[in-house]
Amino acid sequence: MRALPRTLAAGFTLFLLSCGQMPLPGKFEPTAKFPPPSTKVTPPPGPFNGEVELTFTTELPATIFVSLDGADPRTTSKGRIEGPSPLKLKLTQTTEVKYFASVGGRDEELQIGKWLRAGPAVGTISGVVVVGDFGINKLVGVTRNAQTVKLTKPTKASELPFTFTGLQAGPHRLQAILDRDDDGQLIPFLDFQSMTETITLDFKDPYKASAENVRLYLGSSPPELCTIAGTITLPNAPLGQNLQISAISPDGFLGGADPQALLTQLQGGYRIFTNPGQTEYPYVITDLKPGRYVPVPLLLGFGVGGVAMNFLANPLRTVNCVAGETAVSDHAFGPLTMNGTAVVKPPSAPSGAFNYGVVAAKSTSLITGIQAVMMPVVFARDATTMELSAAFGAQALRTNSTFSVRVFVNGAIGSTAGNPIVDAMAWVINPFAPQPAHATVNMTNVDQTVTVTVP
Repeated sequence: MRALPRTLAAGFTLFLLSCGQMPLPGKFEPTAKFPPPSTKVTPPPGPFNGEVELTFTTELPATIFVSLDGADPRTTSKGRIEGPSPLKLKLTQTTEVKYFASVGGRDEELQIGKWLRAGPAVGTISGVVVVGDFGINKLVGVTRNAQTVKLTKPTKASELPFTFTGLQAGPHRLQAILDRDDDGQLIPFLDFQSMTETITLDFKDPYKASAENVRLYLGSSPPELCTIAGTITLPNAPLGQNLQISAISPDGFLGGADPQALLTQLQGGYRIFTNPGQTEYPYVITDLKPGRYVPVPLLLGFGVGGVAMNFLANPLRTVNCVAGETAVSDHAFGPLTMNGTAVVKPPSAPSGAFNYGVVAAKSTSLITGIQAVMMPVVFARDATTMELSAAFGAQALRTNSTFSVRVFVNGAIGSTAGNPIVDAMAWVINPFAPQPAHATVNMTNVDQTVTVTVP
């Protein structure tokens, strides 16, 4: 083929350039334009439990750049992670991930996703037992429903971690427990326990499929609440009696206070069983609202007619309980006993062959406060004299004290509440209450025997 004349070739070239059909000398343009790569991440952004593995993939081979610290991976290489597709990364905490893919100088737009850690692995409950001074050098454990896990013996007030794994969905009741009697066993109700924390696991909801940061307070209280602790001294401790102490509002001992409400409040608080030979009983009352309290130790024991109550209270010496702190309050019962007979003569004696009643003894001092004993008794009638009589007994009375002893009988003349226990408590807490017939007993250093007669 013959070549075109030079003038004709030049004109043809100009024609092609004007039509855009011929590239300029020294410049390459591809015949097809390729879009930048696109990255897909599985699983997609959202909540996860425990840890999650992210997989970054692109349709065609490309390099993926990832930042986990909030930096822009396009502008800095510090802390940046990069690698070919597919790229795998593990997350163990809530993280905002920034990433893009690149190939042949073509960069994907910056992508941002946030993965939220909803909690530990599914079926896991973890947390700490916050142990106060009361638990030092005592074995600590955690009970979950019927399962008990032993932790350790803390040498100081501390936080002991615990974890339960492989749990089923549903409610889980947690309590911290302290080996109070040092027998190496953690037995609910016998050993000291924290308040119950109930966790309900729901595997359909990642935020409820597990729980962490659970805090169980053992001999201590949350920061917004306060604690009262101390020692109760009990000479000649009997076997297996119930020794407990409650924190009562000072209003409970003012004139006009509700005796029934006070009886109910006395049933709460710290509890332990007494042992012969053990004279000192450490105690702790937790989870109290800040304020002033009267700590009231109470000794419960079976008497002739039922459960006898012996308690100490000093309304004039309240304890100031401050949020986040532990107030100290010690108490001491005495070593003496009182025995006697209560006689109710006609016409005060109500009808019936047997009658229920209470013999109450009270000692009041500006220094030591109140010691009161309420002894349930069963009165039996003498068919000849028609008198009612009953034996009574009290223990753990303080020495060098003067006790007033009074008799309250169900249905007797002068009964106000119709309940001898309530009548007796009303007399104990209200110095202006009616004063039934009584005897006065001076307790020195010897046991006393007394007869109380109600005419």
